[in-house]
Amino acid sequence: MRKFIFDEKYIETLTNFGIEDIDRTSLSLFKYDKGELVCRENHLLGRFLICVSGHGRSTVNQRNGKSLILNIFKKGYVIGDYELIMNFATMTTIVADTELMCISIPLAEYRDYLLNNNLFMRKISEILAQKLYASIQHSASSRLMPLEYRLCIHLLKVHSQGLFDARLTDTADMLGASYRHLLRTITHLTDKGILTKTSAGYMIDIPNLNKHIEDF
Repeated sequence: MRKFIFDEKYIETLTNFGIEDIDRTSLSLFKYDKGELVCRENHLLGRFLICVSGHGRSTVNQRNGKSLILNIFKKGYVIGDYELIMNFATMTTIVADTELMCISIPLAEYRDYLLNNNLFMRKISEILAQKLYASIQHSASSRLMPLEYRLCIHLLKVHSQGLFDARLTDTADMLGASYRHLLRTITHLTDKGILTKTSAGYMIDIPNLNKHIEDF
């Protein structure tokens, strides 16, 4: 992780969270490299992070030693919302899937300010509601919809300019499928012309993908 001084180009992000009056000299920008750990489950975070570029994933560890991927996130995601409100250690492990840039707000200095800021707490309430809705949708689709549909929805969420370059083992975990089943499904989408394998990953024909989703 590399630390930088706050860049004024992110003032709009602060405004969106209702905290544009915060002392910006106390803020930092944290840049995480691809694959770098942002925070570890059951450890104190000590800061509230707002992601302003890149994407990553959150996971929880199971008793059998395996990790379950809860979600893949992009710009606008926040890290430390539960921890801020409940004042306890992190509930998940966060890893950067690309170069990830976050605004960092120190909680030791600003916890009370954030908790007593009505505009900020309303924004956090909206984000928590979105996370809950996404969790419900993910649980329902995992039980009721075939892997091909779930993969198509996942591709729409995580692609970067039409490129899907995530690790397939992680994708299989995220979708609750075996690696072999995922490969068969990707091959099927490739045969349909929705995916094209390249050296960088898979290029997605977005219009074709959207039409395929509508056909379910």
